[in-house]
Amino acid sequence: MEERRATVFDRTGPWALLVKLSVPSVVTTLIMLAYNLADVFFIGQTGDHMQVAAVSLCSPVFSLMSGLGMLFGNGGCIRCATLLGEGQRDRVRAVSAFCCWGSVGTGAVLSVGMLLGRAPVLKLLGASPDTWNHAAGYLEVMLLGLPLMLFCQTMTNVLRADGRVKAPMAGNILGSVTNIVLDPLLILWLNWGVRGAALATVLANTVNAVYLLFLIRRKAGAFSIHPRCLRPAWADTGGALLLGLPMMVSTLLTSFSGVLTNNFLGDYGDLLLAANGVSSKLRMVVTMLVMGICMGIQPAISYYHGARQRDKLRGVLTSAGVVSTAVGTVLSIIFFIFRDELVAAFIDDPDVVEYGRQMVLAVMVSGPVQGLYQLCTAYLQATGSVTLATALATARQTLHIPLLLAGNLLFGFLGVVYSASAATVLSALLGLGMCLYRNRTLRRRDELEAAASAETAIPPLPVSKHAQ
Repeated sequence: MEERRATVFDRTGPWALLVKLSVPSVVTTLIMLAYNLADVFFIGQTGDHMQVAAVSLCSPVFSLMSGLGMLFGNGGCIRCATLLGEGQRDRVRAVSAFCCWGSVGTGAVLSVGMLLGRAPVLKLLGASPDTWNHAAGYLEVMLLGLPLMLFCQTMTNVLRADGRVKAPMAGNILGSVTNIVLDPLLILWLNWGVRGAALATVLANTVNAVYLLFLIRRKAGAFSIHPRCLRPAWADTGGALLLGLPMMVSTLLTSFSGVLTNNFLGDYGDLLLAANGVSSKLRMVVTMLVMGICMGIQPAISYYHGARQRDKLRGVLTSAGVVSTAVGTVLSIIFFIFRDELVAAFIDDPDVVEYGRQMVLAVMVSGPVQGLYQLCTAYLQATGSVTLATALATARQTLHIPLLLAGNLLFGFLGVVYSASAATVLSALLGLGMCLYRNRTLRRRDELEAAASAETAIPPLPVSKHAQ
């Protein structure tokens, strides 16, 4: 095994490390949010509410894509950070190469499959005759860029495993700025509507991919995408997949519950789908910002776990927990106060604003605990507890689906939109209990290892009386 080299994790305190790791992640998240919001904003400026509804209908498909990106990217990042903590840099190269080619290959297969079966996919998503053509156009263009999108999401995450997060995140910023610039040109000036929004996203990912390829060449000492680095060893490939599984499961189940939500809201009218398209973007602001904080600090959690540095591990968890909870709470209050103005800024229609203001209130109820839920998931993943992390990810959506069905039956559309917040609050409490259990397990393991090490230590040779 190679000697473990000193890294930024060894030289930096918990609060400074939170700033160093999470601020670039949060800045990137803000830029990404800006282009997500820009899509809805500029599509809303066309005056066609059905185009906004079409984007909302397709969002579960791109949650599915995001889940696959998390499988390879998040899992690869955690595994690489742990291996770096153990000093096994040669295996880091094997994991990064596997994650790269696994994501590109999976994206290509899914792209072809879903393009061939787009009609049943659109029907499953709940597209109506009024939204069908818009949703089909948006979906087709986005699917063509799926391999690039998965490559970008995967390698951006993997390359931050060594704690140097600014360089890989810069690619996301570059792509997001490209998207924001292209949106008004393609959506409004060329009058391509939702197809223009999708094309802007694909071109932005192309720019990001070119940057990442350049960056990988510069960081070749620790990471590689060369096929010769690929290994069939389960410890390298399977370990990364298992660690990424919880986030993927959560995202896939989110996609499924999103399909159900859209189908239920569609029964009440396409205007509610348009309002949901806006409120879901505002919820995304809170979710992605606290996720940026927790995912930013995740490599440090994995590193300290691999290096058995429990005091530093507690320090980064405390700092991330305090900051993510505060951010979620403040943003939720701001969005609640200005909910009417925010909805109207996207779609200036009295009916949409009325539905939207109720939906924003419903989705912001869980804002203060979003950080707790994300941090619990990050901790369980980063410490290698695949079973607990997957159980927590599954629990959130397992709770959401029956709450969604019951809410629709008992309270109509308000029951539908409040169900997600109820599931998040319950899952956060469950996650806290799981983390306390995991912490006890790890502490007990460390104590047993310390005791075993003391028993096997070679005792000092006795000193001869003559020598004295």
